[in-house]
Amino acid sequence: MKKIKAVFLICLLLFSGFSLVLAQVSRPEELKFPPLKFEPPNPADYRVVLSNGLRAYVREERELPIINIVAIIHTGGLYVPKEKAGLDSLLSDCLIKGGTKTRSGPEIEERIDFLGGSLNFSVGERTASLSLSVLSKDLDEGLDIFFDVLMNPEFREDSLKLAKGRIIEQMRTANDNPSQILAREFEKVLYGEHPLTYQATKATVEGISQSDLKAFHSQYFFPKNIIIAAAGDFSRGQLRTKINRYASKWSNKSLSFPNISRNFPQPEPGVYFIQKKINQGYVSVGHLGIEDTNPDYFAVQVMNFILGGGSFTSRITSKVRSDEGLAYNTGSRFTYRWGFPGTFSGYVQTKSETVGYAISLILKEFERIRKEPVSEAEMETAINYYLESFADFFQSPIGTMVNFANLELQGKPMNYYATYRDKIRAVTKEKVMEVANKYIQPDKMVIMIVGDWEPCNKGSEKFPGPLDRLGKVHRVKLLDPLTGQLVE
Repeated sequence: MKKIKAVFLICLLLFSGFSLVLAQVSRPEELKFPPLKFEPPNPADYRVVLSNGLRAYVREERELPIINIVAIIHTGGLYVPKEKAGLDSLLSDCLIKGGTKTRSGPEIEERIDFLGGSLNFSVGERTASLSLSVLSKDLDEGLDIFFDVLMNPEFREDSLKLAKGRIIEQMRTANDNPSQILAREFEKVLYGEHPLTYQATKATVEGISQSDLKAFHSQYFFPKNIIIAAAGDFSRGQLRTKINRYASKWSNKSLSFPNISRNFPQPEPGVYFIQKKINQGYVSVGHLGIEDTNPDYFAVQVMNFILGGGSFTSRITSKVRSDEGLAYNTGSRFTYRWGFPGTFSGYVQTKSETVGYAISLILKEFERIRKEPVSEAEMETAINYYLESFADFFQSPIGTMVNFANLELQGKPMNYYATYRDKIRAVTKEKVMEVANKYIQPDKMVIMIVGDWEPCNKGSEKFPGPLDRLGKVHRVKLLDPLTGQLVE
C-alpha cells in the first residue's frame, strides 16, 4: 500500500508540474522544447579483426540476456552460373536443414528450439547471411552450432531432395501473381539476358547435386570473405576469444569473383503488354536508374519523395489516388542494387478501363517535376522526412552492427552515416530539378502492363482510344517457369 501511495504522489507531482507549464502559456503550441540531438555511433568504435582475418562489428548491450550474431558472406545468386540457376535457393534451403558432418538438420533445429533461440539462413543477390539468436547463458552451445553450420554443411541428400521438390512446386505458380510477373518481366526488358535476370527451371534445379553445393560453399565461405555482426549480453573480450577458437581453425581461400557485365540493352520505348485475364492492370513505367554510390543519390532521394515516394504527400499519389480516385497502390520508386544501376519507375494498380488514363497522369507528373520548380513546402516535408527518420538506421544494436558490416562489405565510406544528414540538408530546389532532368528520361520510357488487353486497350472517356497512343505496343509472352520455353 505504501508503494502505491508513493507512485500516486509522484504521478501527481509530475502532472501538477506539467499543468503549471500549461498555465504559463495561452496556447499549447507555444510550448517550447529543446531540439532533439542524435549523433550516430562511429563504426570504428565497434570494429575488430579476429583470427584469420575474420572481421567483426561487436557491441555490448546488457539490458536483456539475449545475444544476436549474424555472419554476412559475400556471395549470392549473382555468382551462380546460368546452367546452375536455382543453386542459391537450394543453398538457402539446405545449409541448416541439410545438417553438418556431426549433426543432422532435424537435430540442429530441435536443439535450437529447445534453447528458445533461432537460427536462420538466407541468400540474396550478392550477400548471404546466417543469423543466430540465443539467451546469453546458451552462448557457448549456440556458437558451436552456428559455426558448425557455417563451416561444415553437409547438404544431405534427403534434405536436398525435399528442397528441390519445394522449389519446383513454387515454380508452378510463378505466372499466377500479377505483381510478381510485372516485377520480373520489367527487369528482363531493362537488363536483358543477364545474371541479374536468370531464372531457374525444373531442369537446372534437378541438375544440381550435393557436390555442386559443397563446391559453391567451399568457394565463398571462408574468414576473409565474411563479416560478423554481434550485439547483446556479453563481454566483448570474451566473445572475441570464443569466436577465435573457431576462426583460428578455418582456412582462407583465394577467390576471384566472376566478371559480371555492366552492359545492358537499350529497349525500344513503348508499351510492353502481358495478357492476363484479370480485372485490373498492373503497371510500371520507367527505365534503368542509378547506383546508390552516385554523387546525386541524396538529391534523387529527395526528388523521388516529392514525385511519388512520399506516400500521401507525394504528387503521383495525390493526383492518381486522392484527386482522381483511380488506385490505392501508386507512386514512384528508385530501386538500388549493389554494384549495378537499379530501376526507376512510376507504378499503379488500377481497373482495366482506367489503365491508359492513370499512365498518362504519371507521365505528366514526370514531366512536371522536370519543368516546374518544386515548392518550399514540398522541400521542407521531404528534407524533414529523411532527417527525422535518420535514427531508424540505428533502431536496434544488431541492426546497427549489420549496417556497419554492410558498409565495409560494399566498399562504402565508413563516414556514410556521419555525413548523411548534411548531404540531405544540402539538397536545394534547383538540385531537385537538375536531377529530375538528368535521371527521368521521357525518351527511354518502358511501359509494362500486366492485364486484360481488351478493356485496357479500349480506354475510357478521359483517355479514349487504344494504348498505342502511349507508344509502340509490344505483346510479351510469358515463359513456362518449369521449362523456360514460351507458353503456347
